[in-house]
Amino acid sequence: MRRQQDSFDVAIVGGGPVGMLMAAELSLQDLEVVLFEPRLSVDRRPRAGTIHVRSLSHLVRRGYISLTDPRLLRKRSEQKNVAGFQLAGGIPLQLSAPATEPFPLASIPQATLESAFEQRARQQGAEVLRGTRVTELRGNKDSITVEFEHSNKTQLTINASYVVGADGARSLVAKYGDFPTVETPPTMQAMSALAQTNDPLIPPGWNPTQHGWTMHNPGFEAPGRVIGMDFSGPVMNRTSPTEAEYRDLIKRVLGREPELSDISHITRFSDFSRYRLMMRSKRLILVGDAAHIHYPLGGQGLNTGIQDAFTLSWRLALVIREELPEKVLNEWSKARAKVASKVVANTQIQSRLMDPRNKSLRESFAELMELPNFHEAISKLVSGQFQDGFVNDRLIRPFDPSLRETSLSMELAEGRIVELRTTPIPIKNDRPSLKKKVVAGSFYPPLESDVVLIQPDGYAVPQTDHALYQ
Repeated sequence: MRRQQDSFDVAIVGGGPVGMLMAAELSLQDLEVVLFEPRLSVDRRPRAGTIHVRSLSHLVRRGYISLTDPRLLRKRSEQKNVAGFQLAGGIPLQLSAPATEPFPLASIPQATLESAFEQRARQQGAEVLRGTRVTELRGNKDSITVEFEHSNKTQLTINASYVVGADGARSLVAKYGDFPTVETPPTMQAMSALAQTNDPLIPPGWNPTQHGWTMHNPGFEAPGRVIGMDFSGPVMNRTSPTEAEYRDLIKRVLGREPELSDISHITRFSDFSRYRLMMRSKRLILVGDAAHIHYPLGGQGLNTGIQDAFTLSWRLALVIREELPEKVLNEWSKARAKVASKVVANTQIQSRLMDPRNKSLRESFAELMELPNFHEAISKLVSGQFQDGFVNDRLIRPFDPSLRETSLSMELAEGRIVELRTTPIPIKNDRPSLKKKVVAGSFYPPLESDVVLIQPDGYAVPQTDHALYQ
């Protein structure tokens, strides 16, 4: 393996979608980035592909998803889009989002996201080292030494100012830091696989039984995803499941032998949950499943991880460049831990609602969902829109007649802080700020104040923090 350098601003351990997105976002900020990933190619195993509107909005603001024509934003500013969703295996939930943002739901395979993020990261100069495994971390007050080995067992080291662990539930990075956790033990067990089936007891979609649930996403002339959820109790088994184990679990759920063929890509999961009370420990930071894991319903884990990456990367870049104080990383850590706790709590609730022994609880919850305010609160929680401060897209008509109409999403594409002004830009003798881009003009819908600072992740900078960005 040929390495061009030995020192980096950030080393990322783990190259799934969240790790690759971190590499793309950090390299967008002109940092020296290296990523370590044991797999030689993109992970094609069937995983959650439900992407919610808050994550989709982030992806739009970096050009991974097509931008809305700015001229349409004014018309759409008073409109909403609505999508149907099934909570806890079938309780109807309406997800809504402003029509200036993407549709509330999209199905994007994790492999597609991982590939797109990796391509962007490489194009921007990140060093992506597939076929490598990190073996040890050693830190001091100034940097972290990362020991790793290539697939040919060659032992190598690099130094990095920070290490980001995107290495999943069994995170190696987490073992080297102080990351207090909150854990909830499992109450059930489940397995997922690709399989062919025409079994009438495994219809498409969610299907409750006396002992649990099946969920079937047909593959249309190819094996589809078939999940079995057994609520008779947990099994503490971390080994890779066999076809015999998978068939046996589906049999317990159905009450008879299942009609399945072409079984592959078997994985096991449960409703075990864990989140870190702090996601930063000195020069180590955790994101994605390394920071929070839970019952995998509706893609909330992937979406939370995507949002970890978008909200962390620009802050970390400005701290490394000494343009922001380190305390912003601790503030980010506390905020994301709070988000993770809410995601974990709602997936735990859904698990209890799906337990066949809790039929009356499920019926009572379904009645509560008919209350508009309760329904809206659950909708925002599941879709990630409960996080305050996000600024929706809008049309921008610059005061400068030589400039074309634009949008907030277009202005955020570079990953910089954007200052929106309803008054002309003041003339200053000093050089322009490297931290932010200033846009003056008319806005539709209007801004809530004359000057609004927008973070690269799309959230407004609190008024109390404006001085940090001057």
